[in-house]
Amino acid sequence: MRHVPSPPDWLATQSAANASNPFLYLEHEQLTFGEVEAMVGHACLFLQAAVPTMKGHNTAIWNTDPKLTVILLLACARLGWPATVLPPALPSAALARRIVQVPLTVLLFGAGEGPDEAYSRMFDGAVEQVAVELPVVDSDSSAPVWRQPNAHMAGDPDLDWTQGWVFTSGTTGSPKAITVTFGNLLWSTAASGYRLGYRVSDCWLHCMPLHHIGGLALLFRSLIFGFSLCMRSRFDHHEARDLMERGAVTHAAFVPTMLVRLLNANLDLNAPGQRFRTVLAGGAKVTESLRSECREHGLDVVASYGMTESCSHIAAERPGRTSSSGEGPALRHAGIQIRNVDGEHLPAGHQGTIWIRGPQLSSSCELDGQGWFRTGDWGMLDDNGSVHVLDRQDGVFVSGGENVSSRHVAESLMELPEIEHAWVTGVPDREWGHRVVAVLQPFANRVPDEHTLRHKLRTRLAVHEVPKRFVWVDSLPRTELGKVDTATARQLAEELQQ
Repeated sequence: MRHVPSPPDWLATQSAANASNPFLYLEHEQLTFGEVEAMVGHACLFLQAAVPTMKGHNTAIWNTDPKLTVILLLACARLGWPATVLPPALPSAALARRIVQVPLTVLLFGAGEGPDEAYSRMFDGAVEQVAVELPVVDSDSSAPVWRQPNAHMAGDPDLDWTQGWVFTSGTTGSPKAITVTFGNLLWSTAASGYRLGYRVSDCWLHCMPLHHIGGLALLFRSLIFGFSLCMRSRFDHHEARDLMERGAVTHAAFVPTMLVRLLNANLDLNAPGQRFRTVLAGGAKVTESLRSECREHGLDVVASYGMTESCSHIAAERPGRTSSSGEGPALRHAGIQIRNVDGEHLPAGHQGTIWIRGPQLSSSCELDGQGWFRTGDWGMLDDNGSVHVLDRQDGVFVSGGENVSSRHVAESLMELPEIEHAWVTGVPDREWGHRVVAVLQPFANRVPDEHTLRHKLRTRLAVHEVPKRFVWVDSLPRTELGKVDTATARQLAEELQQ
């Protein structure tokens, strides 16, 4: 029998082996692998009937319901339709910048949730717009469902098959569409699991959007390893604290801002017999003071380093480590190098541009002749091979003839009790080359005396690193994933100089 190449169907594999195991814990519903399998099968039948084959199947999913988004993503994966998830709340101009990068032919949305007329006009006649309302089915239903022939039994899944596209976070400019293959997801999952030690009994708190690589990768990790997800459409620090303290979840993936909010909500995991094990932290630097405070609250934080192009993290600490201040060594089958401006490899302890390599890298990456990708991040490796991310390379600037790391200055500011969050940049200046400007969010909106603040900073920073100007805000501008919106923050800093 000739096997037709097809993408891997990890849901079918889990359903065949573990149909009754829990897969999704939603806010008002629990679903097993078998129940999700039945829903995905029905969705495949519906989509095949609703979408003309001659149009092609490059698909966008526009929806606010996490359950429906998961079902549609997995249905597209089974059908072999490359898919991207669009954030429904995006302004029209931001949406337009995304859809022009992907050759879309199909737009799927929940019944009653489709784009309004203004948005619909962006999707010209070449894009088939389909409203989807899934029927209520169960894993014992005798109704027909659709499965890719030999998808999980043939032994020859096509790992180069495109799963879809994920857009970069856009913290330093316009979001860029990154191609993600099933092979990227598999290599990333295997390497992450080897480092973190996934178990079938794990339950991860999933509150990252599925249109971000962190949210998408975690969904596919659960399918490959068979652990469950407690999925929420947004992060609520009070609910997260309760889930963690009572052992409803064993792991979570957070950005540092989420950790701070959990600690402010008096998270306490020091009670004997705690089931919660580890937080995988990424998206920004986890400062040593934040690590220390997390340990005091019984929270094991595993710092990581990655990006959309590397299909989530490509480096991570080992769970239980308490001595490192970096983001950990490269994952298995991946590599990290530090190079100078001439592209020469630098030894441990020397700062330079971070380059990465590995099978999880997207085909969208521009690689050198040896398969290395220049990240644009600035950092170093220590003697143990752990990468220390110091800044975006464009965050290292020269002021008065001296190099200034905006991340280092921001971390020093956040060690002060008066400052809750800080972002630092270099604003072009005729006298200094760049003037150091800090955008600051004070604790409890109480702006401290700037003279006193500078005096404290001079005990922590070199003279040329102390900010020349402070911009005070009620809250730092952020992207929907919690990262600082650097374009908006930079605009605030530059407006002060004018």
